[in-house]
Amino acid sequence: MFDEMNKSKYFGDIYRIIYHEKQSSRQYIATKLGLSLPTVTSVLSTLKESGLIYNAGSFHSTGGRKANKLSCIPNARYSVGIDITKNHLSIAIINLNIELIVQKRIRYRFIDSDEYYNYISNELENLLNEYSIPRDKLLGVGISMPVIFNSDNKSIFYATVIQTFPGIYDRIRKYFPYPCLLFNDANSAGLAESWNSESNQAMLYLSLSNSVGGSTINSKGISVGNNHRASEFGHMCIIPNGKQCYCGQHGCLDAYCSALILSDFCDGNLKAFFDELPTNVGYQRVFDDYLNYLALAVNNLRVCYDHDIVIGGYVGAYMTDYIDTLREKVIKLNPFETNGDFIHVCHYKTEASAVGAAIYFIDHFVKSL
Repeated sequence: MFDEMNKSKYFGDIYRIIYHEKQSSRQYIATKLGLSLPTVTSVLSTLKESGLIYNAGSFHSTGGRKANKLSCIPNARYSVGIDITKNHLSIAIINLNIELIVQKRIRYRFIDSDEYYNYISNELENLLNEYSIPRDKLLGVGISMPVIFNSDNKSIFYATVIQTFPGIYDRIRKYFPYPCLLFNDANSAGLAESWNSESNQAMLYLSLSNSVGGSTINSKGISVGNNHRASEFGHMCIIPNGKQCYCGQHGCLDAYCSALILSDFCDGNLKAFFDELPTNVGYQRVFDDYLNYLALAVNNLRVCYDHDIVIGGYVGAYMTDYIDTLREKVIKLNPFETNGDFIHVCHYKTEASAVGAAIYFIDHFVKSL
């Protein structure tokens, strides 16, 4: 760990330039921050001694002496993300480059109990040992769940998809000897997709899992709204007086576009549905209806927000072969556009929420240096 007492006031600023630029030079940093070369050199020396950056070779010469490439050491720190669903849990360990070092998905039914959290803790410790992750380099554990948490990322505002109880944070944290926070699963997944994107533009993430959720990402951060429950797209009404949603209202998007609408045809096996879809005429009719409802929702989101939209969640993982069909359906509804390229398939097929929950601690580390 670096010595806080020896940090220059420019320590964090210089590290963040190197981190975000991927590769930088001493001269570029000096120009960017308006600092003298000796000052930059001194801080770079401290960063190297702290194990945060290294010389990654040289830039091509433009006529003078080649400048050294400065890059961050990816494995200088790690972060853990754990995604809890009704029937599964996923564990992801990432480094500062948001590279997946470890990922493990386990079928294990959620029960808000000490036995359940002890099981997760043991699984995590086994993975940390197996992959030789130093505990002193572990920034924290982010846990994502299909729950709306308050702004403290500890207390519950709304939970119906899984059965949990007030005080869950205090029960969980005693099993993890690391900083620990709780996050909404759709917000976490959207954050992971945003950080994977090379664009800094705002985007929407539409999560089509066993419940429908979403997130609004702006400048790699989550827009949570005044009450920390923004982007609950699953509960916007698309069919007035339509099917009943689990929330008690009628006509919600969740009642028409959750993954269960498709997987229920195959005893809960969504993969089996998509495996049979190319040859099963009945499934094709079902999926066409599904896409019609989805197109209605996506068009509404585009008209309201004018952002790019990423289709994710369980269904999103299978949408690559069908994204053009969805785009065509959306464009027929849209009064302004003739091109549906603003609709994208998710990058993360399974571990988006776990990765996003882990990103919080990476982001906090970089910003707080």
